[in-house]
Amino acid sequence: MRAYLDFNVFVSIINQDFSVEQLLSNVGLGRSVSLPYSSAHIFEIDNITASNPTLRLDRISEYLTTFELITQGEYLYMELPSNNIFLLHENPSQVYQTITGMGNLKPIFKGIMNFIPEEQKNQLRQELGIDKKEINNYRSEEVIRHLDSKSSIFMGMSCVEMIEYAVKLHPNGKEFGLHNRFAGIFELLDMLGYWTDKPTSKSNVARLWDVNHCYYASFCDYFISDDKRTRNKAKVVFNLYDIKTKVLSSKGD
Repeated sequence: MRAYLDFNVFVSIINQDFSVEQLLSNVGLGRSVSLPYSSAHIFEIDNITASNPTLRLDRISEYLTTFELITQGEYLYMELPSNNIFLLHENPSQVYQTITGMGNLKPIFKGIMNFIPEEQKNQLRQELGIDKKEINNYRSEEVIRHLDSKSSIFMGMSCVEMIEYAVKLHPNGKEFGLHNRFAGIFELLDMLGYWTDKPTSKSNVARLWDVNHCYYASFCDYFISDDKRTRNKAKVVFNLYDIKTKVLSSKGD
């Protein structure tokens, strides 16, 4: 049994909001469950800020140590360009050194995100008659049916067919895997107003972390997140691609 914890859950454990044992009890799992980490966690650790460089390094060290204790070094590694996932045993501190040694990747991540102005998104939702409050009350399968009913914006295609069409048109589409498709669905859901992220200067990059966590979680039995937006989008994506990963909050709901 394998459970993937969103970064926000690790933060709560570090802040002593609850223990690992309490978390596992809430979600109905025993301590023998595997709790792997991924590069997405490492990137978020590197994004930690503090009032001065020394304090920031101390905080990063605390996070890496805690990750080692909780995960026992079980590391979900994504092989590129195949996007295949392998379970390795790696010390989080070593993975952190390897990843940060590649240089500053933040500009790259910002460059690959889809920055559609919020005004255009709102205009599209109005033209399609999409009510954000209404659609947010839908179950994942109802969201899919609702979006597919708006196929006029997809040239008569379902949302998944539209993603596949976009992949086919992309110059590097042949190299795209499920990870890229997850990203496309997350962007589509956000654009159409389903549990959309609060627009900020960081929300597009934050959504990339959400996509990455969701993808890694698809190789596990459980995805535990305390971000309701991420949970609901993950449920839609898993439903679309018939992935059996169960999505829960740290409270077990």
